[in-house]
Amino acid sequence: MPDQRPGARALTVRRFSSAAEADAHDLAYWAQLSDTDRLLQVWALSRDLWSLRGELDDEPRLRRSVARVRRG
Repeated sequence: MPDQRPGARALTVRRFSSAAEADAHDLAYWAQLSDTDRLLQVWALSRDLWSLRGELDDEPRLRRSVARVRRG
C-alpha cells in the first residue's frame, strides 16, 4: 500500500545479482543525465556529506574576501 502522507516520496528498490551488474546500472544512470543534472546531484550529495560531518553552517557569514579601497 503506497504511503499517502503529504510530502511522501516514492522509493524504488532494485536487486542485482552481482556487483558488476550494479556498477553497470550505475554507469547507465549517470550517463543518461545531462551535465547540469549531474552537477546538481553531486552538489546535493556534497551538501549532505558536509551536513552529516557537521561542517555545513547555514548561518550567513561576513565574507572576509571582500575589501573596499577608497582614494582620498
